[in-house]
Amino acid sequence: MTRNLRSLSTTRLVLEPVTQAHAAPLFEAMRDPLLYRYEPRKPPQTLENVRARFALWEERQSYDGSSHWLNWAVRRRDDAAYIGLVQATVSAGLATIGYTIFTPFWRMGYGKEAVAAMIAEIRDTYETPLVQAWVDVENTASIGLLESLRFKRVWTGPSEDQPGRTDHRYESRL
Repeated sequence: MTRNLRSLSTTRLVLEPVTQAHAAPLFEAMRDPLLYRYEPRKPPQTLENVRARFALWEERQSYDGSSHWLNWAVRRRDDAAYIGLVQATVSAGLATIGYTIFTPFWRMGYGKEAVAAMIAEIRDTYETPLVQAWVDVENTASIGLLESLRFKRVWTGPSEDQPGRTDHRYESRL
């Protein structure tokens, strides 16, 4: 059974559950190649690609029902500008998180604020005791974000999704 995903609020941000309607306002920002420097994915080619991805996310769970998909579009309160996406896959007592902050909004603390709100929701609603994140060893901004939220590095080794690269795995016990 899926859970309803609710909007989240912080001092400066609103996190909205992703729907297909978010595809158009997020599409151009998602095409920035700088966002994919440390990821195996490439920028989306068409608006329809983004709409289709968001349609899957709207299901809020995996096909077999074993995982909850939590995906939020992040916007600023003051001007309603979309600044990124945060997401988690929750299953069997573990949440694996990811986040993308669009390049014009880097180094402003938005990523930390949005991820902290998502983690609080995971802790409070899904009662998940462990959160993990995988990060490329060269992605110093993401490493800094995780460490500022008291994640601990627990593993370093070959990347599973990017041959020739090295990843860290970070964990936080809630």
